Amino acid sequence: MADVYLNGEKLGRHEGGFTPFNFEITTLVRETANSLIVKVDNQRRREGVPTLNTDWWNYGGLTREVKLVETPATFVQDYFIQLQKGSRDHISGWVKLNGDRLNQKVTVRIPEAKVSRSFNTDANGFAEISFPADLTLWSPDNPKLYEVVIEMEADRVPDLIGFRSIEVKGPEILLNGRPIFLRGVSIHEEAPFRGGRAYSKEDATTLLGWAKELGCNFVRLAHYPHNESMVRQADKLGLMVWSEIPVYWTILWETTLHSRTPRRN
Repeated sequence: MADVYLNGEKLGRHEGGFTPFNFEITTLVRETANSLIVKVDNQRRREGVPTLNTDWWNYGGLTREVKLVETPATFVQDYFIQLQKGSRDHISGWVKLNGDRLNQKVTVRIPEAKVSRSFNTDANGFAEISFPADLTLWSPDNPKLYEVVIEMEADRVPDLIGFRSIEVKGPEILLNGRPIFLRGVSIHEEAPFRGGRAYSKEDATTLLGWAKELGCNFVRLAHYPHNESMVRQADKLGLMVWSEIPVYWTILWETTLHSRTPRRN
């Protein structure tokens, strides 16, 4: 759990230690002499996630990067771009803007595939995207990544995406429509040559490089979401990823279900 303060004002609280979070600071940040305080509590609780039972070291403090992100007044807040379910030549997804001019044109480009498609966001800054594309699909033998660029009037977000389809048919896992036999190992987010969490690109390259040397084509990132470097390096090295959330062992399901049950008058 983390409580974050800037210049004496509480920005908010984040529960859970394994996923990124952010807070808006535009109205509180000063030109100079800013004070940022993060109060971190790694105490396990019976009703928490993860719960009291565990088989990994629960590090305290800040174990990943802290960044100050500067954006235009209107910017690309989030996006989701992948192969359309059931297809291997059609892309679908969405883009979400944030700011003071939410209704505008957004362009999605994949330069190497000679794709450029534009869409108009609605009054909420949201636009669904859908278009055909002739792509080389990602696989462990050929981990092809495409630069995908999302552009709008004042913002530009590049990403590297490996397009693939994953399905289950009976006992088989199908990658791009073909059965694949998974050969892998389980990896914890432990730094390979020092104490503490693995968090950097170098850490990820070392840990995943060892998996590749063993002949793996996939890794299980246990028991919680690992840092972004692990997933991105796995994409580059040709490793499929089994990601987890820390929900197991003595979870108070009754409390969880009760809290999600709508009240009736």
